[in-house]
Amino acid sequence: MSFCKVDTAQKTLEKLKPGNFVKSQILERQHLQPLFRDNIQSIDPDLLIISEEFGNWEDSKRRIDLLALDKNANLVVIELKRVEDAGHSELQAIRYAAMVSTMDFEAVVSAYKEFLTKLTKPEEDVNNARSDIKKFLALEDDEEVLISNTPHIILIAPSFSQEITTTVLWLNEQGIDIRCIELKLYKINNEIFLNIEQIIPLPSTQDYQVKIREKTNQALHEASKTKRSENAVKILIANGLLAEGTKVYLTKSPETELDINTIDEKFKCATFQVEKKKFKWFDGKDYSLTRLCKKIMIERGFSEKEVQGPDYWTIEGQQKSISACAKEFDSNSHFETSLRHFSDPRIC
Repeated sequence: MSFCKVDTAQKTLEKLKPGNFVKSQILERQHLQPLFRDNIQSIDPDLLIISEEFGNWEDSKRRIDLLALDKNANLVVIELKRVEDAGHSELQAIRYAAMVSTMDFEAVVSAYKEFLTKLTKPEEDVNNARSDIKKFLALEDDEEVLISNTPHIILIAPSFSQEITTTVLWLNEQGIDIRCIELKLYKINNEIFLNIEQIIPLPSTQDYQVKIREKTNQALHEASKTKRSENAVKILIANGLLAEGTKVYLTKSPETELDINTIDEKFKCATFQVEKKKFKWFDGKDYSLTRLCKKIMIERGFSEKEVQGPDYWTIEGQQKSISACAKEFDSNSHFETSLRHFSDPRIC
């Protein structure tokens, strides 16, 4: 996008060339970082800065330029560069995002308190850090806060190399939220101006891309649950726990508001059919365990919701759920495979 000087008398547009941050002696940490720390609304009005130069992890001297929280309780890693092409900022930011992905609400509150203290904010502000964060998230003081384990990323630089933009576009397609924001410097009549423009994703398509990403992630999540459910049955068949006529029992209610002790006993038992890999219910029909859970919820007046059936049923004579049993066998199988891999003399 061009930034031009207009001369109406001469009917001309003079394209102004952006300046160079390095030549203009504008530094990342001393100048740009405080500017965006104190004016983050210029980037996104729905962000709250919770830390600057964040590095609360062991054995690392690396620091996140700015760490923020958005209205949906997503951590946001913000990386600033004053050099053209942004260096390797995307790889650096991904590393930081992974490092903060385990932060819970208490860690966020602690970081925000430390941040306010370093800014020499009044003690009252520091003490109110917890409630201020909840107010920002539009939550009541007694409501629980769940911090997302998938941080978002914002990269800010004068320009981005094709290598970075290609990587960012691909990562966005994989469900990782990364924005690239170009920062252009202009000097006019001894005054400094900054043009701040988001180039990835384009603002006009951002909402659409977010919706597509959320829809794709939901579809993958549901497909993954279905696959795990099917695999649990296959694993237990292979290990001899599920055979023709094996009885399974509902030992946990699939609906939190439904007391399992109030469910009719005939609803809570099914018999495995090897050929169909399904379970015969009291009505004489064959179902998957997930479908049985949904049938029971509907029979008891609850609306159908997504559940993973093997989590709620137990094989006769077993203490663990079908999912837990399958996971145990699957883990042992992977462990034995690894042992064979490392003990195989053909493998170096």
